[in-house]
Amino acid sequence: MSHDIDYYMSLDYPVEVYPGEHEIGDAYLAIYTDFDIKGASEDPYEAIEMATQCLRKHITRQLELGKELPKPREGERFMQHREALKAYRAKDYDKAFEIWSHEATLKNDQAMTNLGLMYLKGDGVEKDFSKAKEWFEKGSDYDNDSANYNLALMYQSKIGVEENIDKAIDYFKRAVAKDHQSACFRLGLLLLKDRTDMDQVKEGFDAMLKAAKSGHPMALAQMGGVDKESPSGVEENKAFRAKPREEQLEIIDDAITRYIRPILLKDGGDITLLEYKNDPDIELRLAYLGNCAGCSLGATTTYDLILNTLSQIIDENIRIYII
Repeated sequence: MSHDIDYYMSLDYPVEVYPGEHEIGDAYLAIYTDFDIKGASEDPYEAIEMATQCLRKHITRQLELGKELPKPREGERFMQHREALKAYRAKDYDKAFEIWSHEATLKNDQAMTNLGLMYLKGDGVEKDFSKAKEWFEKGSDYDNDSANYNLALMYQSKIGVEENIDKAIDYFKRAVAKDHQSACFRLGLLLLKDRTDMDQVKEGFDAMLKAAKSGHPMALAQMGGVDKESPSGVEENKAFRAKPREEQLEIIDDAITRYIRPILLKDGGDITLLEYKNDPDIELRLAYLGNCAGCSLGATTTYDLILNTLSQIIDENIRIYII
């Protein structure tokens, strides 16, 4: 996701102020340490303001050039990381390994994770799953999302370790908490595999929906409704929307029971309403059960039927997600 100048200026970039002297008296130097951008004045607050104006100009220019910008307190470490990535992509693995090894001593969790990836793939080093796991675990200690994702993959796919799905799920969840796209998709698959525990199904649904909304192609194939836009200028069903939530749910459940479920039952499937939101907008989250569960085509072939049915019961200004 791209951000504008206002977003970056709202970030808490650290600024340090140093007192000093010049030929006519006291002076202050303000430095944004992530960028080495300075401002000087006889007043410390004015020095910060001048440095801030220079920072705004610098960030604006970097955005115009399509350059990456560091997060607060990344600064020099960010530039080192970019240099290592450039070397890695050019297959100068020795240089990348050297930089990341040094960065790891400075508690750079992404450098730790990247070293793990080098050992996992055998890029510039001898492939060593044990060392890969060790570096991923070090990155995970700092809750690095990529480190957690790769540990999950190792336990899920038996890469240098015994299969342990519980550990895989735990590490995927930690990566999902930081919106790791692939972790969202894989966690969704794992938790939606057995649809008997509805709490687990809800968690899996949330993860898969997050992956689909972020554009994960396979998640989009699994989840129905993400690419649907509500029509504009629709007149809302005021009578339905004025009813208490409990009555709304009764009407929805009756519609599902009478018009939708019988069609799915013919093929050994079923459907359940996982969640219903009606404040401020109406959103329904449904999950297929039985023979329909896990079928990516199921989310598309019956989606229009479900949407049309519930649109007639409520109105067209609703959002429906189905997996």
